[in-house]
Amino acid sequence: MPYLLFFVGLALALTAAFKLTQKKNEPFDDALRAEVDRPLNRELVALFELQESVESALSELDEKNQVYHHLVTRMEKQREAVEFRLQQLDRLISRAEAILNNPVSRPETTTGRVRHQEVYRLKDEGCDVADIAAQLGIGRGEVELILGLRR
Repeated sequence: MPYLLFFVGLALALTAAFKLTQKKNEPFDDALRAEVDRPLNRELVALFELQESVESALSELDEKNQVYHHLVTRMEKQREAVEFRLQQLDRLISRAEAILNNPVSRPETTTGRVRHQEVYRLKDEGCDVADIAAQLGIGRGEVELILGLRR
């Protein structure tokens, strides 16, 4: 009797398994699967489009970042040039104030050779024409003429 119950149970299990495998091919499952897949496909397309737009925005942002860095570099160079010019201007102003506050008393007996030597000396020290003219109290044209004679 126990064997009979065992074989009946085995037959029922095999029948249930066979019925379950046939149930997968029902049209309801296919329709349900199609309904579930359709929104997923739409969402995947939307996600793909979103990814493309984000990549496009990132590339535009990268280009703008490069332009920004170029402009910042250019502005730094201009700022350095302006600071250099301001330093030159401050030096010229301080020299002019020194001359105005303490005028150089030149003796009338100063010969042309001494003046030429002073111009040459100041030029050799690295002063420019305007500085030499201000320090010696002579015109820029005269300084340029004296320096031209040296050559």
